[in-house]
Amino acid sequence: MTDRPGSVVVTGGSRGIGRAFVVEAAARGYDVFFTHRGRGDDAAATIAESATAGTHVEGVAVDVLDVPALVDFSAKVLSHGPVHVLINNAGTMAHGTLDETTDEGWDRSFAVHVTAPMILARELSDSLTATEGAILNISSTGGVVGSVHGPSYGASKAAILGFSKSLARELAPHVRVNTLAPGPVGTDMYAELPEDERRAVEDETPLGRVAEPREIAVAGLDLCHWTYATGQTLIVDGGRIMS
Repeated sequence: MTDRPGSVVVTGGSRGIGRAFVVEAAARGYDVFFTHRGRGDDAAATIAESATAGTHVEGVAVDVLDVPALVDFSAKVLSHGPVHVLINNAGTMAHGTLDETTDEGWDRSFAVHVTAPMILARELSDSLTATEGAILNISSTGGVVGSVHGPSYGASKAAILGFSKSLARELAPHVRVNTLAPGPVGTDMYAELPEDERRAVEDETPLGRVAEPREIAVAGLDLCHWTYATGQTLIVDGGRIMS
């Protein structure tokens, strides 16, 4: 990876793990562009939390289901300068059994978890090649061993693993492409679960707790800088599956 200055791109950067990625990337000296779903207050909070780093941090309202909007977002980022890291973090939850799975829910899950990362990788690949940068796609342990949330979520999170490996082969040796598969993380959504459910999750985790969002961001950005790792899936789940 060439010397900074450069930019990190994070999708879904206004809350949770995405916000942690933005804050950590800024702290490491990168300019950061992140997408959000029009939640101005959340985006402003992300920017404020990153302010002490002294780098350029900008949130852009982008619907990752809107392909032309993703293309325009990519052009905006490239007009600022070279891209060093692309983090495809944006996600959507699709609970439900097979009988409950709708065509719309299935298509949305794949559009968010697979198609949007493909579009951004395609638009930014020339810049990433020039900087010898990295792409990090966020899956989950449900994509590795099957998801309790249902087939839409599990299948799309598994599909990003195959996409990452295929892209790692195609873009080598200039761009490294890896996948991060987190287990449960202590986001706002997790905090809203009933206490007994949270306790059950923690009891099932060998390390006895869920991850903090920053721990996931640190692991992911570190992986982006491992110069001899590509096509890999890093599981960060406190030992839950030990695959």
